[in-house]
Amino acid sequence: MLESKRMLHIVMVITMALSQFAWSQAAQNWTGAGGKGIGITILAPQATGLAEDHSYIPALVQGEFVNNFSTYSAISVLDWEQRDALLVRLISGSYSDSVSAEAAREIGNAIPTTHFMQGNIAKTSTGYNLQMNIIKTADKTTAASFSKQFTFVELDNLTGIRQASLELLQKMGVTLTAKAQEELAGAAAENHVTAQTALARGVTAQRQGTEVAALSYYFKAVASDPLLLEAVNRSSILSANISSGNMGDNVRNEIQWRKQWIDRLTETERFFDNLFKTECMPYTLSYLDTIHQGEINFQNETVTLSIETRLRADESWLFPIERTLRTVLDGLNATGRKNAWQLDLWPRQGVTKDGAFSNTFGVSEQNVFASRGSNFSVFFELVNSQNKVIGKQTFQASAGWGLDRNERPTITASAPERKTVSFQDINVNDITDNLTIRVARVNGADAETAARNQVLQIGAISSRNEKGSFTDLRDKKSYLTIRIGFLTWMAENISYQTDNSGCYGNSAPNCVKYGRLYNWDAAMSACPAGWRLPTDYDWRDLIFAAGGNVAGKKLKSKSGWWDFRTGTSSGTDDLGFSALPGGYREINGRFVDVESHGYWWSATERGGNHADGRMMVHDRSNVTGGSSYPKVSWLSVRCVHDD
Repeated sequence: MLESKRMLHIVMVITMALSQFAWSQAAQNWTGAGGKGIGITILAPQATGLAEDHSYIPALVQGEFVNNFSTYSAISVLDWEQRDALLVRLISGSYSDSVSAEAAREIGNAIPTTHFMQGNIAKTSTGYNLQMNIIKTADKTTAASFSKQFTFVELDNLTGIRQASLELLQKMGVTLTAKAQEELAGAAAENHVTAQTALARGVTAQRQGTEVAALSYYFKAVASDPLLLEAVNRSSILSANISSGNMGDNVRNEIQWRKQWIDRLTETERFFDNLFKTECMPYTLSYLDTIHQGEINFQNETVTLSIETRLRADESWLFPIERTLRTVLDGLNATGRKNAWQLDLWPRQGVTKDGAFSNTFGVSEQNVFASRGSNFSVFFELVNSQNKVIGKQTFQASAGWGLDRNERPTITASAPERKTVSFQDINVNDITDNLTIRVARVNGADAETAARNQVLQIGAISSRNEKGSFTDLRDKKSYLTIRIGFLTWMAENISYQTDNSGCYGNSAPNCVKYGRLYNWDAAMSACPAGWRLPTDYDWRDLIFAAGGNVAGKKLKSKSGWWDFRTGTSSGTDDLGFSALPGGYREINGRFVDVESHGYWWSATERGGNHADGRMMVHDRSNVTGGSSYPKVSWLSVRCVHDD
């Protein structure tokens, strides 16, 4: 119980700090009072006619209204984050029996509200009707209302809820800035949609009593948006409860204790078994749109043309899976009864007949055996400007997931990370100035159907880099940007001032030249709204677009790199990325490697205390990857924007 209380205290401190940060960010979204003095309780709408697999929609609607009213107004919001968190804490044992009255008082003393929001979602023959009303608490009269029919997609991607929020806020007298109106009228960022959806699924699962599923969804929400306070709160409390090993203070009968743990492990296996059956593993096949010329056959007047492809398995998809499985394992180990209960081989040996993790532990050097797999067959066509198919080729690979030596989930692919796809015997008379790569079929289905069913994500990485600029509204600093492939990157290291960041050598001119250095936690929140810290896979895509082993040379600036042997050793900056050697700060506080090395954070964690980073060196042509740095180190940050 003591550990749970300590975890709860940490969560509350983090939540308060993030709340203050979020409020300071939100203040730019309205003018005037912004609804200050109004308190509102936002209830989940009632649902009529929703399918079972859409049961999370009411929680999603509620969560997005909470987010929008908190972000775009000064209205005090009392929602299920605050109310349910108290209940979760009471149930989880954060309060002892002797102070349970403390919880009751805290619930009873929750901020009084002047208004409450309620509504209904009803499925119709042509869509879903969303009707929301804001009622005055004092006299029960309607202060604002909204009613409109949306498609399921418009609810699921939050577009409809954002439109409703815009209209309701304006009816409540909130004067939104033009920027805020534009944001609410437009589409939500992909990571925000993912996070809110995962949170809603987690809340729904927790209400239904499936805590393992709930925890996995909360971890997924946090991974997508670390500033989503409720997901941070709920995942921490539920994780602390599960990993404690206890099933309740009153469990004294060991048979009953074991039975309850068998039930928890059964729930875990069934959840993951269903997950792997219903969700495709996240693989993306990227290809460079640059076509390379190969050998010419002068007798037949033919030539070989080729493209470079890259199959990636997105390990970020595994983050919530690994965290959830690890939490359950920690809880089982914490009981001290794993061997006595004959559960020492779990999860390799499941408690269910066809457990999700059964027979996944291999005996090879790789120590991975794929128990779920996918085969990919992608049929490429080379098309000239007359829309004539002049070449055909098939890319093939297989992929699977399993458990590694440390019982951590992993995903693998049989194809090499980079693979050349060659179109042979192309008639030179069919070649035109503009050639197009077209994906005709994926696993026998047309490309459109395959994309809709998420069999495999496929996309071209453009060699045409688009330059631009961006002004950070927080401090009015402007940055050059460059679009490379699927993402727009800042073409400079960010220099926004936060806690746990600073200039190299504590010298302000170095911030101007190289940007600031950040520890990992600060880096995760350093990017402005709409931008984010790149994942390790974003870095891999960048390196792929920049030519693989020669990416470092092409990404480094043309000047500014120093080699003690030659005096200079800079790059060619072919893509306009303009990487500079800003060095880093070690965990002991010492600054090293300026002018010769550049280090950049990624958002990909490697255990609780480390995260992935990328390094460029003055005398190397490549970009060093796969390196894990202590999170307390200070590295440079490049922000990315999903286009």
